[in-house]
Amino acid sequence: MLDKTGREYVRAKMPMIGFGTFQVSTEQDIYATIDAALSAGYRFIDSAQDPKYNNEHHIGKVLKELLPKYNLKREEIFITTKLRVENQGYEKAEKSILESLQKLQTDYVDLLLIHFPGCNRNDPNDPRNPVARRESWEVLEKLYKEKKLRSIGVSNYQISHLEELLGHATVLPAVNQCEYHPYYYTKDLVKYCESKDIHFQAYSSFGSECKKEALLSDPKIAALAKKYGTNVTNFLLAWALSQGISVLPRSRNPAHVKENLKALDIKVSPEDIEAARADNQTKFLWDPTKF
Repeated sequence: MLDKTGREYVRAKMPMIGFGTFQVSTEQDIYATIDAALSAGYRFIDSAQDPKYNNEHHIGKVLKELLPKYNLKREEIFITTKLRVENQGYEKAEKSILESLQKLQTDYVDLLLIHFPGCNRNDPNDPRNPVARRESWEVLEKLYKEKKLRSIGVSNYQISHLEELLGHATVLPAVNQCEYHPYYYTKDLVKYCESKDIHFQAYSSFGSECKKEALLSDPKIAALAKKYGTNVTNFLLAWALSQGISVLPRSRNPAHVKENLKALDIKVSPEDIEAARADNQTKFLWDPTKF
């Protein structure tokens, strides 16, 4: 499909709730959690090249074993992975994405995201950052046109990064995956993505590690969850889902994996979406705003 400027945009069919695998790194844990996820009804798995995931190879092996168990075909599963910060730039990006396909034991991934707008974690003023972003996107477009990537997008991009990307992209980003929850409510970014037909996807729906306990024990959130007859974690997922934002909960507990899907049945009112917001917004640790 083409947008009104003649650029192509992707419309892949992606479930609204996916199974996150951040820090689920052993083959044993990947097998147990994906087994539980597929049994519960998940059809969307989110991974990344980053060492804090370190599980693409396990996911590829485990899916070869588990898909037949549930009478599923590869095309019934939506797989996302992400280009590592250190792999940005034309040659490294292409090489690493092809390696990801090998690790995942698949001819294509459904969604490939640039994980972070900078190629240097420590220096936001590094002049290589915008060059690496552009070269990496050129690689994603190339592999998209070769059908190795069914859709392409970005993660942690702010409005300035998206405007830069839209200035040269011939294929529009399908997704922008960012941290989003009542303690970090980036309404302007969400509205910008909506205006550009970019789907906004939330990670860390229960809060980043430094704020997780505070969010899960927030009395205001607990009261709202009680109002909707649910628990805090399902309310937080429903809070995003009710805004048209997809989510990627992660759990090693099979009962929690199944429980999280109930969030799809909860509709939070616009008034309660606003009511859940924390007055003092807290930025996440991996801050992309200056790159």
